[in-house]
Amino acid sequence: MALSSDGESNEELTFQELRPQIRVLNVERKQDRFPVKDDLHAPTVATWRSNLAASSQRRNTLFVAQGQDIYVWIPTGPFQLLGHQPEMIIHPVMENPHAAGYIDRNAPHTINNILVDDLGRDEVLLLATDSGNICAYHVESIYAAINQCASRGYKRPFAGSEVNPFFVESVGMSAWGLAMHKFSRLIAVSANTGHITVFAFALVDPASADDDEKQQYPMEQGPGQLDQTWVHIDSQKQLRELQKMKVGNYRRQNLRLTYRGHFDNIPCVSFANFDLDANAAWMVSTDITNRVVVWRIWEDLYPHRVYNPGHPQNNPPQRGWSVIPLDPRTFRRHQASEDACGCEIGSQLIDGRTILDVSRAIEDISDASQIFDCASPRIAPDEEEEYFLPDDHFALISSTVGHANHPGQEELGFLPERHESGSASDPESEDEPEPRQGILENKSLSSLFEEDNKHHRVQPALWYGYGFEEHSDLEFLKRQSVHPKSPSLFPILHFSEHHISLAPYPLDSEYHLLCKNPLFQRVYSTLEISPHCDRFNMVKYLPELGIVVAASQKGRVAIISLTWQEEIGFAFRLDWIVPFSSQECDSGRPIIPLMGLAVSPMPGFENPPDVPVIPRGFDPNDGLTFNYRALNPDESDENPKQSSSNKSHHQNPNPQSQPATSEKQSNQPPRSTRSNPNLEEESESDSDDTSTSQSEDGISNSEPLIHNQSHTLAELHAKASLAYRPHESWHGWHPSRHYRLLLLFCDQTVMSYEFWHDWDH
Repeated sequence: MALSSDGESNEELTFQELRPQIRVLNVERKQDRFPVKDDLHAPTVATWRSNLAASSQRRNTLFVAQGQDIYVWIPTGPFQLLGHQPEMIIHPVMENPHAAGYIDRNAPHTINNILVDDLGRDEVLLLATDSGNICAYHVESIYAAINQCASRGYKRPFAGSEVNPFFVESVGMSAWGLAMHKFSRLIAVSANTGHITVFAFALVDPASADDDEKQQYPMEQGPGQLDQTWVHIDSQKQLRELQKMKVGNYRRQNLRLTYRGHFDNIPCVSFANFDLDANAAWMVSTDITNRVVVWRIWEDLYPHRVYNPGHPQNNPPQRGWSVIPLDPRTFRRHQASEDACGCEIGSQLIDGRTILDVSRAIEDISDASQIFDCASPRIAPDEEEEYFLPDDHFALISSTVGHANHPGQEELGFLPERHESGSASDPESEDEPEPRQGILENKSLSSLFEEDNKHHRVQPALWYGYGFEEHSDLEFLKRQSVHPKSPSLFPILHFSEHHISLAPYPLDSEYHLLCKNPLFQRVYSTLEISPHCDRFNMVKYLPELGIVVAASQKGRVAIISLTWQEEIGFAFRLDWIVPFSSQECDSGRPIIPLMGLAVSPMPGFENPPDVPVIPRGFDPNDGLTFNYRALNPDESDENPKQSSSNKSHHQNPNPQSQPATSEKQSNQPPRSTRSNPNLEEESESDSDDTSTSQSEDGISNSEPLIHNQSHTLAELHAKASLAYRPHESWHGWHPSRHYRLLLLFCDQTVMSYEFWHDWDH
C-alpha cells in the first residue's frame, strides 16, 4: 500500500508502482568463460530439449544439464559469475542403461529436462532422459558432498560419484514433463508413450518414532534407498480397490499410477503444488496438440476435463508447451482493469467462449523492441555449431487415435475439429460462430475450498461476432459475469508456441484471458534462429511474489505479474521482457537459442527449511511457542532452536514486519484479502484456528487443526509450513525477497538479472 506525503494511505496504486523492480547483473559471454587461447572447451550442449537449467531455492547452487551429465555451479561475487569450472560433474544412474533414444539414438541418455523442487521437506534435483530413464538426488546431499570434497583438497570439478541418487526409475520412452508435489510427496513424469506416471512415496507418521533420533519426516523414509517396491495402479479396477482403503493406509506404501488420455507427446505436467491442495487431488498437463487435460489424481486414471486454451478451436494451430495451476491467493488486487492487465482490454466471443485480449500490453513495455536489427558478430566458420534439428521434427500432427476402453472422448475434447481458416490474431477473419445454448453441463463439483462458498458459473458475454478493436470496454462483464465467493478450482496458466492464456475458472466457465505473441520480434541479422525455437517451454512460478517467469527457446523471457480486478477477476499483466532492447543493441544477447532458465533467491535471501508438522497438543491461540530442529544443521545455519509465536496460519504479507507477527497485528490485510477479496472469509476462518482441509475426493472440511486426528500427514505438513515462518536476515532491510534470473544460451553465454518487489510503493 502506498503512503501519501501526509501519511494517509493511498489505495490508487498505479501500474508503474506495482510493477516488480529489475536490474541487470551481468552478461558473461562464451569467449570470456571459455577463451580459445587457454584451450578451454565448453561442455556439450544438447539441442531441442526442454529446460536444462535449475537452481536451488535454499543453497547458492545452479544445476545445468550438459549432454548426459549434470554440471553443478556456484555463482560467485556481486555479479554472480559462473566462470569455466563447475564445482562437480554428476553422471546420473540409469535404471535401464540399454534403452534406446528418441531424438538421438547415438546418445540415448541425453537429458531432456531437469527440475529442482521440494519433495516433503527435502529439496530434490529431478531429471528426465531421452531414453525414458529418470533419476533424482537430494540437493542437500550434493551441497554437502561439494563442501566435503573442498575441505579434503580434492581437485575441481569434483567427481559426482560422491553423491548417490535416492530415486532411479524408467517410464519406457523419452521422458519430458516433470513435476513434484511438496506435501503429498508425488513425482509426475510424462513420456512419449502418451502416458503420465505418478510416483507416490509412502507417508510415515513422524509422531510414531520412539525417540528423537528416529523422528524423521516421511521423505527420509523409503526414498533414501534404491530398492523401492512400487504397487502398480494401471487400471480403473485397481484404483477402485485402492479407494476402498483409508488414506492413512494406502499412503503407507509406494504407489506407481499410470494416467491415460493424451494421444500425442506431452511436454509438461504440473501439480497444484500449494497447501490448498495438500493431498494432491489435482494435476494438469498439456500436449503438442495444444490440449490441456485436468486430472483428479485419486478419483480416475482418465481425464476429468479436456479443453483447448485460448481460441477454443486452436486456430491458428498452436502447440502446447507449458501449463501450471496457480494459487489464487498470489494474485494481487488492482482498482482498474488497465492496471491489472497493462492495457485496454479487448473482448470477443468465439464459439461460445469469451476471450479477453490483453495483447496490447506489449506496447507499454519499456526497453523492449519488436524489431532487432542491431549488428551481430558472425561466428567464425570453425566455431559454428548446429543448434537445430530438421524443421519438421516437432511437426504438429492431428491425432485421430482413440482409446477403446474409455468412452466419451469427443465430449471430453480429445478429438477437436480442425479449422484451418481464420486466425485468432485477426478477429475479422473468424467465421461467425453459431450460438450455443449452454457451455458446460451443470454438474456438482467438489470444492477445493470451503463447501459453503458456492461457485456460480461465469456466463460468457454476448458480444457476438465483434472484433477486439470495436469493443474494448468491460460493460459486458459488469452486466453478466458473476464472480464466485471461492472458485471450485485454481486458475490455470497455459503457454503455447506464441501465446499466453489464463483460464480463471477452468471447470466452470468459458472465458479466457489471452496475450498473443508477447515475445514476437523481427530479427535482421546474419544469424537466424529457427522458428521452431519460438515456444514457451521454460516456466518458473514464484508464488511469494505473485510472478511467473516464462521463456521462449528463441532467447526472450517474459516476466508476468498475477493480478485480480473486480470486473474481470483473475488476470495477468506483462511487466518486463528480457534481454532488454538496450542489451540487444549492445550485442549483449547472442542470436542463439536458450538451453535453460533458472530462477532462485539471491545469496543471502535463500529460503529457510520448513517444519514437518505442528506438534500435537500445540494450540496457536494459547500464545505458546514451539521449537523445531533442523535435520541437517551445519556451521552456516542459524540457531536451530528458533521459536515463533503464531496466532495465524497464513504468512504475513507485509515483508517489512517480522514473519512471526500475526496478521491482526500487521498494518497490512491478510495476503488472501489483498490478493483476492473473494477469499477474505476463508482467511478469517483460518485465523479462528480452523483448518480447511481436503479429503482425497476433494471435499473440504472445516475442523480444528490440532485436536482433530483425522488430518492427513500432507495436511499437517501444509499447516505447519503456513504456521511457522522463521526470521530471516533480510527482514527489516528489504521490502521483499530478491530473486536471480539466469539465462543460459546454447553457446554457454549467461545473462543474469536481479528482481524484487518494492511493496512500499
